[in-house]
Amino acid sequence: MESNEYIRPPGTYYDIVAHPIDKRRAIEVAIVQDHRFAFFYWLKWRNKQAEQPNPPTLISLDWHQDLTQPCDLECEWLSTLDTADYKAVGYFCWDKLHALNDGHILAAAYLNLIGDIHVVQKQREECPEDFVDIEGRKHLVRCYDSREQLTEAISGQEHDSVILDIDLDYFTESPDPCGGGDKLQLVSQDEIQACLDPDSPFMSWILPRMTGMTIATEPEFCGGLMNSNHLFNVVCGTLFDPPLLSHKAGWRHQSK
Repeated sequence: MESNEYIRPPGTYYDIVAHPIDKRRAIEVAIVQDHRFAFFYWLKWRNKQAEQPNPPTLISLDWHQDLTQPCDLECEWLSTLDTADYKAVGYFCWDKLHALNDGHILAAAYLNLIGDIHVVQKQREECPEDFVDIEGRKHLVRCYDSREQLTEAISGQEHDSVILDIDLDYFTESPDPCGGGDKLQLVSQDEIQACLDPDSPFMSWILPRMTGMTIATEPEFCGGLMNSNHLFNVVCGTLFDPPLLSHKAGWRHQSK
């Protein structure tokens, strides 16, 4: 394939949709099974917006924190990665990023693909300190117990662009300290719809600033593929009509 533009790593998909507020613009929504492949799309989008002085803020909804810092060897790998070669980047996601799918966020911050980082998590773990990237730039890192807490914290801040990142296991409840497990339960459809309601304070803040969206299906932590598919159907149906990957996807709130 001669053009990087259409490369799609295995187990990932993307769709081009109108911007959720400005129909004259377009953004991409990427769907990945292994969460670490979101790194590929964040890099791709940053390359497209290289003229923008600041990378987008990452807003992530995830059961897990996914904020493992790259070790010295991983930083060396990142520093030598050819970010213009998307085949190499896709392979890097599979071969070099941590197979536990918990190191992609700070790996992206290390290369300044994303700016500040805000994670709404269910995992009971202390949030890491702010992160310094390859060029010595500081990236704010904050973790929250609820979307309301995040919305209150960021509502008065200046953020030009935002990537919304959703791991479907965020819509599960589990007593297991690592998530998943035999006692996992799915969040109700009503609760998911309320979370992603375009008129909610959370989404009303994000949508005007959105520059891309990633959805990780992570079936192992959703209680299996059928659960993951169910959660994806609810998330997709809440936000999009026609649905993603239908070749005519659109935002549900724009069709009203």
